[in-house]
Amino acid sequence: MPFLSRPCGARIYYETKGNRVTGIPVLLLAPGGMCSSITKWEMSPYNPLKELNTADNSAGDSIDHTNDIRGAQFYLIGMDQRFANRSTATLQNGDGWHTFLQDQLAVLDELNIQKCHLLGSCIGPSYAFRLMKCCPERFGRCVMLQPIGLTKHTTEPGESWEGLNKDASWRWVGDWADEMVRTRKCKDPNLLRALHDEMFLQHDFVFSVTRQDVAKLSHPLLVFMGNDIFHPSETSREIARIAPHAELVQVWRDAGPEKLQKAKGMIERFLSTNLQQNNGS
Repeated sequence: MPFLSRPCGARIYYETKGNRVTGIPVLLLAPGGMCSSITKWEMSPYNPLKELNTADNSAGDSIDHTNDIRGAQFYLIGMDQRFANRSTATLQNGDGWHTFLQDQLAVLDELNIQKCHLLGSCIGPSYAFRLMKCCPERFGRCVMLQPIGLTKHTTEPGESWEGLNKDASWRWVGDWADEMVRTRKCKDPNLLRALHDEMFLQHDFVFSVTRQDVAKLSHPLLVFMGNDIFHPSETSREIARIAPHAELVQVWRDAGPEKLQKAKGMIERFLSTNLQQNNGS
């Protein structure tokens, strides 16, 4: 079981799947809020670990990934974020989005991955935005599945909410925080509240970056819209409006097997593009 030891004492669990020589590298940023971990993909409407082709090229032939997905193969990198599942760390005053970013980059460095694509769900797109902002040269394209964000109710089914969905952020953190206290992984509830405030009250929109940051990105984005209070539809729409090279898919997850199968094909074609093509042209 691969663990990465960090200077602060954290141990970050990660897994890889596929051929690192021939596969297109993709860093997977799992759903689950503060419990973001590899196993959470099993509950996702799209599971890249099952859907993306990671078969080895047994013949050893060179593969051209630029235009044709039929020969495309992927090298997938999944990880349990610190504090989640098999990853462990001591919560420290001042932890925030930057702390998780450093772990994510450290995993890529450990595997000697200089550049990769990104695929994130739920909290994953917020992690991805931070990575693309801070290290734009290390990332190619990004798939975003039902991103989280702070916004008003629009077209989500079911009961609407008044104003902004401010309560949702503590609900992402609350169960995890209770478990941290119950298992004595954190003895100071004030630190847990401070982490929540640092991550979810410093910015609105997608929390990890500002709208201005997103407007400056050159990375192509493929955004699959969310449809509930935790993954608001308007957040996905706003990302698509602001980011210079974004495509929005509004109907996919709850529209029957045909729509979901089409979404799977879109993701594979999108990520099969050569990593050097890192702009919207």
